[in-house]
Amino acid sequence: MGKEDLEEALPDEDGEGDDYDRDEDFDGDYHGSEAFELKGSEELAMDYDVFGKYVKSAQMENGKPVFLGPKTEGSRPSIAFTMAADGKPTWWVCDASGGECFYAESDSDIPPRKGWRKEYSDDELEVVLEACEGMDGEKDSRARSRSPRREKCPW
Repeated sequence: MGKEDLEEALPDEDGEGDDYDRDEDFDGDYHGSEAFELKGSEELAMDYDVFGKYVKSAQMENGKPVFLGPKTEGSRPSIAFTMAADGKPTWWVCDASGGECFYAESDSDIPPRKGWRKEYSDDELEVVLEACEGMDGEKDSRARSRSPRREKCPW
């Protein structure tokens, strides 16, 4: 990877580059195999700026990977594992400033798909964490070339 590669912007959800250089503190693989999309209701999206694509970073917390989300306000929201005060294994979705938004109790190696709640509430939220296409053989795992097809050489 040359210096020019480090100066290119990382893509956002809309396919356009953002102002986040590859050599800054984001240490994950934005196009890696462990990527999820956090989806929620329109009402939750108005209250929490945490929805979008999350990727596995090199950072670990309590023995499990931290997943970083789309950049907002100069930082990225995250999904990280912790042991709650009552000793229950818990995944938290935190906003870009580190504020806890919602959680799911699970000891799995990756955050759970469903079961997300707000703190001090027993009601399950309309929040789903879905694997992105091409992840570990799910959905469409076929590698595709981005090169345009060319006609055969006429001679």
